Amino acid sequence: MTESGVRAAQRAVEVLSAYGVSHIFGVPGAKIDAIYDALVDGGPQLVVCRHEQNAAFMAAAVGRLTGVPGAIVVTSGPGTSNSATGLLTANTEQDPVVALCGAVPRADRLKRSHQSMDATAALKPFTKYTGEVNDADNVPEAVANALRAAVTEPRGAAAVVLPSDVLMTPTSADISEAVPVPEQGAAPGDRVEQAARLIREAKRPVLLVGLRGAGTEACAELRALLEVTDLPVVETFQAAGVVSRKLEDHYVGRIGLFRNQPGDIAISHADLLVTVGFDAVEYDPKLWNTDPGRTVVHIDALPADIDNHYRPAIELRGDIPATLRALTGHLSGLKLETEVLAEFAEQRRALKDADDAARSANHTETGLNPVEVILTLRDMIDDDATVTCDIGSHYIYMARHFRAYEPRHLLFSNGQQTLGVALPWAMAACIVRPGKQVVSVSGDGGFLFSAQELETATRLGLHFTHVILRDNSYDMVRFQEKLKYGRTSGVLLGDYDIAQYAGAFGAHGYRVETEEQFAKVLGEALSREARVQPGVTIIDVPVDYTRNTELFAELHEGVLE
Repeated sequence: MTESGVRAAQRAVEVLSAYGVSHIFGVPGAKIDAIYDALVDGGPQLVVCRHEQNAAFMAAAVGRLTGVPGAIVVTSGPGTSNSATGLLTANTEQDPVVALCGAVPRADRLKRSHQSMDATAALKPFTKYTGEVNDADNVPEAVANALRAAVTEPRGAAAVVLPSDVLMTPTSADISEAVPVPEQGAAPGDRVEQAARLIREAKRPVLLVGLRGAGTEACAELRALLEVTDLPVVETFQAAGVVSRKLEDHYVGRIGLFRNQPGDIAISHADLLVTVGFDAVEYDPKLWNTDPGRTVVHIDALPADIDNHYRPAIELRGDIPATLRALTGHLSGLKLETEVLAEFAEQRRALKDADDAARSANHTETGLNPVEVILTLRDMIDDDATVTCDIGSHYIYMARHFRAYEPRHLLFSNGQQTLGVALPWAMAACIVRPGKQVVSVSGDGGFLFSAQELETATRLGLHFTHVILRDNSYDMVRFQEKLKYGRTSGVLLGDYDIAQYAGAFGAHGYRVETEEQFAKVLGEALSREARVQPGVTIIDVPVDYTRNTELFAELHEGVLE
């Protein structure tokens, strides 16, 4: 085929390859099959999924874990609409992902025809960039701009709507080399110096690290800063793991759901707060900034979103790693007073005491103590294991008790709190982190939102463990209803046989009844070389959530609604 006769579908695939996209996830269909045909001849690795929503979850996880967008390729109508929840979640969580969405031929665009819909209008609220291509020559540039938009801060979801006749049309337009988004430099030197003076003059400075501070380079610079100062760190859920085990003495907790946790207390007592890559979607400032007048130093690639409870005294806008590197030069050797260090040490002891107290609760006839299960998991995995957390009551316990020591190795859906993310995210982690331990955790309700992808996982030969904390209800809703109305509605679920369900898809399924059984099965599943039990292992653990009503009293109002 001559250069001028290359179909636009092939050009789209070439652009994805040029920008380093490694994997495409999707479900095929007639309006997008030209892309699937082009992939036969090369390009990113194609992963055929069982549902478009899960395809979007997987692609978004690739984006979060690698920094390079994952991609989905879905057909028109319901293929596109099925992906919307995954794209919304990615956009809120700021995970870079690009969707190539098929559409009816241009001649049928405004007709009431088969699978016709205004996909651009439908996707715009869920993405940071959406464009519909009406000319084959515009396909390469549209895909390139979508990829650039996905990785421009704030990162997120981008979509290109591609009519089927446009994809089939030959074009000579060609973008064979990536045009990367230009890097920012560090924040201006005089402002860095001013911020350093404020930090040195403070008695109780605290670092609050958010999602944009959890990138690989940003985390490395943050750790370099901690190595040469006494500064304490509080993590958001999305920044979980930025404090390594070696730097544990700097860690004073994580914030995001509960009031009066050690992290919240450390922030409330701080006379100066340094936020690093923090986004308000992670934890509304009105919930943690009890003193809006306190001095805040804002370090980010983005300007601050001014809020009644978030008004930085100084903003260091620029590349976060470069800015942290510059700040370290001014703060090296910073020591805090002995009494202040003792206060932070007390908060660290409070974290351990909370773990010990929750862990000591007895198992019951209803089920195991969920904290004991979660901490057993924490004790048995490597520090470089990837753990993905679904939404449900277990999410509350994971957020409160599960420690991580590497960034983007403990994954939460904190922005949208979307059910069903854990299993697809774990699959993506297996793909981009081969040979590493991967564990996903869900409730019995959330598991079935994406459990059909077990077939995809076994087809791909993935090796990971999924733990179900089962109580046969939507418990996170149940205990809130009980407190609000004194009764519950619509929350009870039926039991199902995990062993048979898992076996039907070629996975290993176990229902354990004791802590010892859980530890034994988990140990076999985590075998590094997968010799004991290769493939996917599903462990069904009955748990007793009767403490949830008591725990709810410690939650901020409205954080789970």
